[in-house]
Amino acid sequence: MTAESLEENMFESDNPLNELNRLLIKYDLTPNQAKVYLYLSKIGIKTASEISKSLKIPRTETYHLLSTLQQKGIIFSVFGKPTKFNAVGIDESIVILVNNEKNRIAELEIGKADIIKLWKTIPKYTGNKEKLEDNKFQTLQGRNSILVKLEQMIKESSENILVLGTESDFKKFYHTDFTNLLKKTKSELKILTDYPNKGIHIFEDVPSKKIKKLDDKSREDFCFIIKDDSEVIFFISNSRSKDMIAIWTDSKTFVITLRSLFSLIWKKAHHIDESNAESLLGSEITYEHRLREIEQEKNILNYLQKNFKLSENKLGVKNE
Repeated sequence: MTAESLEENMFESDNPLNELNRLLIKYDLTPNQAKVYLYLSKIGIKTASEISKSLKIPRTETYHLLSTLQQKGIIFSVFGKPTKFNAVGIDESIVILVNNEKNRIAELEIGKADIIKLWKTIPKYTGNKEKLEDNKFQTLQGRNSILVKLEQMIKESSENILVLGTESDFKKFYHTDFTNLLKKTKSELKILTDYPNKGIHIFEDVPSKKIKKLDDKSREDFCFIIKDDSEVIFFISNSRSKDMIAIWTDSKTFVITLRSLFSLIWKKAHHIDESNAESLLGSEITYEHRLREIEQEKNILNYLQKNFKLSENKLGVKNE
């Protein structure tokens, strides 16, 4: 393949460079910055006008992109008339981009104290003396934003952590500190999950006495985590979004309601190292008692839907 044909076809829809372009965006590059870098890394030394023409990017924007990429350290200029540009190797470029992000985070950490100090010098507005009740809701979108909130809740917990959800709900957190923090927590930990018989389990390092099996299929799409009966994150099913979506709230009514639901399911569930027969052997659960539990669960779910205006589809709840 000639250089000319490569230039013409390198950003067609089925070219792997399109996927590379998408991945590089995660390293603090814009789509066009990633496009220019990949172009130079494959084609080689080019002038700004040649890059502009080949990638169909306005020349003024091309100069700006090249300047930014030079500042990031992943392309360099070759002196001459006109000036030409080339790209640093992909391995070295990734290292550079990662280090850039680390340095930026370090700078943010250093500046944190100054921001807080300056904030405290600003007089507080006292015109509105109305006391706001704790009833905050925050939408969390994407694995990283959810993970940051989960880790914060677990680290700050002093009483209890209640986890309800299937392996599939939490599998995206497998290679993170999420389960490690759960294992090390000094709070009372209770986990309700499906715990399949085969494969690697995300909660396998957590003591089995803290885990009960979620056998009720009607609850498998319902997922939430409660901290100290004061905060909750619950996951929302949304087939139209590729990202994970969750809601965090400190609404006492909402937290207590979900806590009641967890307690009901925990009470009738059995530990993962017990069989159904063993767990039922010593129980005195009657048919009427089970009906009352089902009715309580229905009342709780109806309450959530009515008071927080969340549809069953968004909550991932299936009525019995």
